[in-house]
Amino acid sequence: MSKKQKNDRGYSNIQVILASFAFSACMVFWTTYNSYVPLILDSKLRNLGSLALPVALISTLTGFIMTIDNIFGLIFQPLYGRRSDNMRSKWGKRMPYLLVGVPICAVMFALIPQAAKVEGLAGVLLMMGCIIVFNFVMSTWRAPCVSIMPDMVPIKYQGDANAIVNITSSVWTIIIGVVPSLLSGMGYKTRIDNGDFSSIFLVSSLVSLLLIGVVMLTVRFKDNRDEPKKEVSKEDDRKLLGIDTLGLAPDVKRSMIIMMLALFCISGGNDGFGTYYTLFATKILDIASTKASLIKTIGTISAAPIAILSGYCGRKFGRRRTIMIGLATSISAYVFMAVMTRVGLKDYTIPLIIGYGLMQFGNGLTTFNTLPIMLAIGGPERFGAFTGYYYFGTFSAAVVCPTVIGWLVGVFGTETAAVVFAAAISAVGLCFMTQVRHGEGNVPEEALQAD
Repeated sequence: MSKKQKNDRGYSNIQVILASFAFSACMVFWTTYNSYVPLILDSKLRNLGSLALPVALISTLTGFIMTIDNIFGLIFQPLYGRRSDNMRSKWGKRMPYLLVGVPICAVMFALIPQAAKVEGLAGVLLMMGCIIVFNFVMSTWRAPCVSIMPDMVPIKYQGDANAIVNITSSVWTIIIGVVPSLLSGMGYKTRIDNGDFSSIFLVSSLVSLLLIGVVMLTVRFKDNRDEPKKEVSKEDDRKLLGIDTLGLAPDVKRSMIIMMLALFCISGGNDGFGTYYTLFATKILDIASTKASLIKTIGTISAAPIAILSGYCGRKFGRRRTIMIGLATSISAYVFMAVMTRVGLKDYTIPLIIGYGLMQFGNGLTTFNTLPIMLAIGGPERFGAFTGYYYFGTFSAAVVCPTVIGWLVGVFGTETAAVVFAAAISAVGLCFMTQVRHGEGNVPEEALQAD
């Protein structure tokens, strides 16, 4: 890449946008998967012919199957992220994983609804085979995929570049979200309404392949075949977290572990509230589901300007401080939403908009800086590994917290317990963030030690 093609920060915005298509392909898969696989599973498990499963078992099986991606992510993303750091090819460290993994995922993804059409238990087994292969292969290329951006961008500006990645992927998420409506207008409405989502899955697979094709043809990856490899033993590979094999100084390792604990808490708060948001809005606030969904959609769209602000604040004031301000803002929003029903209003729409908007703003300041600070702790030679550790922290929360929240909701008999849990675990995350001493791209370490 010539100097003319780079901005004064040392990277090309156009190249970052194009590279963002790789993560967009990942989000296209997950948007469709999370929207329709639960529906397919529920329908299939309820129609097994002579084998009639209890409703509670169907719900439990569906919930477990939907956590397979998180379980695989916990195990394989740190491993393959670290392996990608040592990859040597004419496409650089990360792209080979995508060139193999995305086509396999595209095929398995398109086959999920087709396998569900097979009658009886055989259809369940075929469908589960496709789901398991899809989730495993996804876990092998997600960390390398996310590591493409930090390979291209200096550590100081990775918060800004991360905003570009998230904005680009949000656009493609919105695009894939309207695909069902477009297909309905093209004559597939009856099939979709009857539970045949094959066309949606096929289009999602094709779009993901197209996005990866664009990345392969337009992004200029560094040919690193002549660079020396770091020797990694099979014993190192068995240590899935491999913290002791990273060559980190004790104080840096401490920041890494504390940051992973903070990520667990941050993700637990975000995902916990997100899982129960609609139930909270409809059951506790008596707001129509369509109105609650609209508020959430508007909040998602607003993430674009928040992402830009978040990157700027992280660079200007420090990532850790920005994350802490974001967490404090989110905690305030959770507390506001938890207690606002005590006012006794007839309509809680406006208070929910205020609370959700404040939470979205706080989450934006927080989440858009967490990956850059984690990568900066590891340094350029460990971007793949630390992307995997980043997802280990967030995916752990995705596995554990929904179960804990479900138990709390059952014990207290109210969905408000989910909001209180989000506030509490976010507060714990804030405490952890005060102890992170590394990971700033532009703030001297002595400045971190001073507060």
